[in-house]
Amino acid sequence: MRVTVRRAALPEEDVFHEFEDVRRALRFGYPRLLFCQAEDQSRLRTEFLIRSQKVPVLAVSEPTVRSWEAAWEMDGLAVTRIDDSALRLRSLIAKTAADSDWVEDVFSDLTRILGQRLPPEFRGFARRILEFPGGYSSLTSLGDAFGLSPGALKGRFHRRGLSSPSRYLRWLRLLTVARVLADPEETTLTASFRLGFASDGNFCRWVKATSGLAPSSLRDWDGRFQLLIRLVEECLPDGSLHQWKSLGSLFLRQVA
Repeated sequence: MRVTVRRAALPEEDVFHEFEDVRRALRFGYPRLLFCQAEDQSRLRTEFLIRSQKVPVLAVSEPTVRSWEAAWEMDGLAVTRIDDSALRLRSLIAKTAADSDWVEDVFSDLTRILGQRLPPEFRGFARRILEFPGGYSSLTSLGDAFGLSPGALKGRFHRRGLSSPSRYLRWLRLLTVARVLADPEETTLTASFRLGFASDGNFCRWVKATSGLAPSSLRDWDGRFQLLIRLVEECLPDGSLHQWKSLGSLFLRQVA
């Protein structure tokens, strides 16, 4: 079933299976969906009580899976049974999962500023950070996700004349600061926890040193727009999107 879930998900988003990874994503990130077998739903809701009540849950039963397999044998939608089940599951995910409106808004705004569409390679890199800022706080954590050492990751960018991946990481994490603080109930303390900082003091100093702006100024649209402009100026100069395309499918999830 894991392969089916991975094929049903967006190729540019993370899919976590291990208990600790799921727990961290629910606690520190903004997952679109918690998927489980119907038989495990009650137990998982209890174990992931920290944030799961804010995340839609899609529970699929064994009889449902067997019905998909029987339907595929009759008049399948795809060549293989797994792909057929993935198509059916993708339809359920589309109906159940939370909308990633904030991430899509960021991509739409960048598209308008740049005057061209963002390549899938950039979206695959950026979405992970925007949806799980607490999980991607360093080049090591990014490299682990893509099967590369920090040095190898830097080398891929350097050879294509791109800014350092650490620079992209910093500015994308700053956008998540704006996302968190847009909620008036969030404080710098809770925001620092969400982004994986040891204290709100360290968090505030990092925001100020990196962006030149105080965290309070990022709570409204003007602050977020300033971050978008700065990201484009520092990380996405003319021609850089073409270089992103040369990275191929490096930042898109591969499914066996």
